Amino acid sequence: MKSTEIQTSEKRNYYSFIWHAIWLALAKTFADINTVLPALILTVGGTQFQVGVLTAIMVGIPFAAQLLFAGYLKQKKLKKGYLLFGIYLRVAALAGVAFTLFAQDKFSGSVVMLLVFGWMIIFSLSGAFAGISYQDILGKSFAGDVRKKFLISRQFLSSIAIFFSALIAREVLKQFNYPENYMIFFIIAAGFLFVASFGFWAIREKPTQVDDEKKSLLEIIKSIPAVLKADSNIRNFIILSNLIGFTIVLIPFFVVLLRDKAHINKSLIGDFLLLQIVGMIVSNYVWNKIVKRAAFKGVMKLSIVLLSLLPVLALIFAYNLSAEFFVLVFLVTGTAISGYKIAIEGILLEITTDANRALYSGIYGAFNITISVFPLLIGILVSNLGYIPIFITVSLLALTSLIFTNKLECGNR
Repeated sequence: MKSTEIQTSEKRNYYSFIWHAIWLALAKTFADINTVLPALILTVGGTQFQVGVLTAIMVGIPFAAQLLFAGYLKQKKLKKGYLLFGIYLRVAALAGVAFTLFAQDKFSGSVVMLLVFGWMIIFSLSGAFAGISYQDILGKSFAGDVRKKFLISRQFLSSIAIFFSALIAREVLKQFNYPENYMIFFIIAAGFLFVASFGFWAIREKPTQVDDEKKSLLEIIKSIPAVLKADSNIRNFIILSNLIGFTIVLIPFFVVLLRDKAHINKSLIGDFLLLQIVGMIVSNYVWNKIVKRAAFKGVMKLSIVLLSLLPVLALIFAYNLSAEFFVLVFLVTGTAISGYKIAIEGILLEITTDANRALYSGIYGAFNITISVFPLLIGILVSNLGYIPIFITVSLLALTSLIFTNKLECGNR
């Protein structure tokens, strides 16, 4: 392929990914895991444990399922079709939640909750399937400075999109009561995600070089210890992501903590979401400066510090200040999440190659034990030990991930 053709293809793919990112961001707001979904479960009578189950479904299942899907997809030279299939399954799952809420008068609160869990399992599994293909196509599309520019631009534009959709979400929460408000949320989310898929129809995908020898899932699993032993980068990456994962899965419980300590109205949930997004937007200027000077490792280090502070801030604000001040916690949350998203994907792209990216993504997902299991335990641990010891322990665990971040050897591959 000629140089000009490469540049044209790269530019086309760049804007295709940006299109998807913007519309995906618009969709995510209406099914936000840190605010909207926990509030929905609490509204239908759920408990701390049910919020933990939902968090495990939304965050844990995609990681746990990645190895299964990676074994299948790593042998596929072209993955765009599989990516689109996963996206459309997610659209169907979001529409399914909307339909469940539309017909909720026919069910008890516990049945509604179970149906929502079921749709979210489909949503999460299809997301894992699509995610591996997305990561592979993204890694092949551009590298080096273009990759850095894309990840920063994607996060910034996504944050802007989320901000505007959060304003809409806030008004929906004010104007409509349950179940109409959440039903509207999921209808909009399904529609925006469907439009987001249009970007990938325009992608020009470069075939991946695959091994001629096909391996079964069992053979792939047996090869993992050797892979981890041979590559310290993926080993340290898995450890640091697990340690940070404690804080990531704890964030949805901030709403539960505040609910137990103060009254939360539907307008306040909208404020939390809005301030989280403001934090994401404003912080992108800082992350852009850091990634240019210290690459993705520098972004990760500062994100770790912020994430480790979050549980402590949540305790201070929940126990000592009125509920309205808690919006500041979500401002910091948005800042930390923005940096973490940029860094985690950037580092994974830099420590993998086109040939091993699908497999490494699967291994990374399979070994994110924290994110898969911890959400199920938080409700039980909090009920027995209280919020303070759990939140403080999580904060310290997140901070130790700095050790393993320093050990990473990142480079543009």
